[in-house]
Amino acid sequence: MRDLFLMDQKDYCPNGKVFSRPSVRAVIIKDGKVLLIYSKKYDYYKFPGGGIEKDEDHAAALLREVEEESGYRIIPDTIEEFGRVCRRQKDSFCEDDIFEQENFYYFCDIEELRGETHLDDYEDEEGFTAVWMEPFAASNHNHYSRNKGADQYMIQREEKVLDLVDLEIRKRERKAHEKATIASLGRLDYADMLSFVERTLKKSCSENIGAKTDIAYSRFEHTKRVLGWAKRLYDMTDNKDELDYENIIIATIFHDVGRNVSQDTGIPHAQAGVPITRKYLLEQGFEPERVEDICSLVGGHSDKHRMKDKDIDQNLLLLMEADLLDDMGALGIVMDCMITEKRNPEACFTDCLDHIERYTYRIQQDNPMVTAVGRQLWDRKTQLVHSFVDALKEDVIL
Repeated sequence: MRDLFLMDQKDYCPNGKVFSRPSVRAVIIKDGKVLLIYSKKYDYYKFPGGGIEKDEDHAAALLREVEEESGYRIIPDTIEEFGRVCRRQKDSFCEDDIFEQENFYYFCDIEELRGETHLDDYEDEEGFTAVWMEPFAASNHNHYSRNKGADQYMIQREEKVLDLVDLEIRKRERKAHEKATIASLGRLDYADMLSFVERTLKKSCSENIGAKTDIAYSRFEHTKRVLGWAKRLYDMTDNKDELDYENIIIATIFHDVGRNVSQDTGIPHAQAGVPITRKYLLEQGFEPERVEDICSLVGGHSDKHRMKDKDIDQNLLLLMEADLLDDMGALGIVMDCMITEKRNPEACFTDCLDHIERYTYRIQQDNPMVTAVGRQLWDRKTQLVHSFVDALKEDVIL
């Protein structure tokens, strides 16, 4: 099990006898909230769980502890590792000893029906009550409820884990939204294509664009964002009869697949992606004529100077516009701030402002889009950048 973090008070004698007390904790998520145990006496929240008894495995201990404290029964097949927190400090009963507690946290689901609780004497005395809480709210509550007689070190541990669970919930929600969006694109095999592109890009030594920004930049994440913009452009356009939706979506998925080959050979990534795309699609049984149409989009998407050609393929134009819309607007502002900090760890707010004005703000001035929908989306991003820069100036400049 991976280590989430270490809590070491270093207030003990290094040569002291170690008293170990391993425990299990359940992370049960439902509708963005987690099941927690609230102590009425000491006003804090903790995850349901407790010590592992002799000859008891983790799963058995987890089922027993959760049912005793909350009344809910865990569904055994749903138990999944989250992480471990090791806690070391001077033993409260013998100052010459070391108290070490390994806390094993598990994700799991519960049955709908809730039974009775079976609290220990100290749990009953503390007024343990099962509640559903948003993890950030519970973490924030624990942070400000200290110095009230409870084990503060334990409360801090739960606070930190709650913050990690809050991030995990957000990540799961984004993943679920992304999965639903990909499914809504139409073909079931679009997800397989994306998985292939992700694997191919990860074969490269680095997914960073390096000198361009000095920050870690995932080309696969860029691909997914461009896919989103391509879908928006298509949905908003009035000239769908001039477009081939399937070709656009597939070409967008593959448009940067040649990045790793480009790094190794120096061949422009758009051209490097063509044979990779062709091989994959032919192996999947696509008609050769459609494959070549898609490959022409992949191979030509970097030629942005062609965007205003009167005879440009409208499918290629849409892909180009989708590609340009990424990394601009709000995302451009965030990237500028990340680049500023990367290049100068001591950068201040005005340094970020300077970088935004020199890059994203300037780039947004000239609208490169050709289609009415593209120009509309670019203008919307430009307005956001202008408003942000004006507000930031008001905040940081006397």
